[in-house]
Amino acid sequence: MANDKDATGIMNMNTLVKTLAFALGVGFVLPAQAQMVGLATTTGGATEQLAMHLAKVLSETTDLTMRPQVMANTSQYIPQINLGRIEMGIANFPQVSHAVQGIGMSEGDPNPNLVMLASIIPFNAGIVVPESTGIATLADLKGRKVPQFPKNSLGEFFFTAAMETAGVTYADVQGVPTANFAQQFKNVKDGTTEVTIGSVGAQSIMDVEASAGKVRYLSFKPGDEAILSKYLPGTNLKTWGDRPAAAGMTPETTVLFYDYTLFGHKDLPAEVVTKVLAALYDNPEVVKQGGPLWGEYDPAMLAHVTTLPYHPAAEAFYREKGIWGGK
Repeated sequence: MANDKDATGIMNMNTLVKTLAFALGVGFVLPAQAQMVGLATTTGGATEQLAMHLAKVLSETTDLTMRPQVMANTSQYIPQINLGRIEMGIANFPQVSHAVQGIGMSEGDPNPNLVMLASIIPFNAGIVVPESTGIATLADLKGRKVPQFPKNSLGEFFFTAAMETAGVTYADVQGVPTANFAQQFKNVKDGTTEVTIGSVGAQSIMDVEASAGKVRYLSFKPGDEAILSKYLPGTNLKTWGDRPAAAGMTPETTVLFYDYTLFGHKDLPAEVVTKVLAALYDNPEVVKQGGPLWGEYDPAMLAHVTTLPYHPAAEAFYREKGIWGGK
């Protein structure tokens, strides 16, 4: 009976609190439950690293709860976002561009309900090899063990484009079937392959170096943008110079970059979009705490790429802040 007595006491206390609140003209409201918002990402590599930090920042600086939804590759979650089953996703600009138009990596499968929310960071990336392989240039990939990703995947497009800048094709290398980026990193660490795609400053490349020894990025050369952008729209080149040190990089190394984007369904509630963008815009120092990948984050650049449609609330937010890059 002690439990019944305790319960009665608690109920009486609750009644007393409510009565006092009413008498004082103060509303008695239970804490509201945070709104859950899905953020889709791939498993392994820089994309997951970026998404996990982004979800943490947005959950801590808004009243939203960002729930990462990790899948094997973007081809799994882009259609889910297009259908409105997941609210948002993170992916590189070439993939989002192809997905919206139904070309390239999304050949014959347009996703017209996707809209841009933000250009988050320039995604610096390239082809990485353990120095022990003796591979020093992209032309040296001839005859070597190279990951061969599924048809029309980002991995296939990336390697095809990178090798073409040096006159190399898959017919010239030993293609090793590779399902996704997680397997790619595992394979280069155990020697199944000799090369990997890598984003500069990513934990995945640090892990490769820890397992396979010192690594290097294979440099691109001036003029390669024309070939690269044919496969990966929005691609440019960057010589590293005096930027922060990163595994496999020297000041002379030239890597490619394109924007990493936050995108979502066109019918996302405007208030959700505005909360997300305000958190990104108002908290640059918190965002940069995510490590080297976020080193070039600049809130003034969140809307600098406008060749794809944006959510109306996003465009309105950027216009208000004076950083809208479109007309």
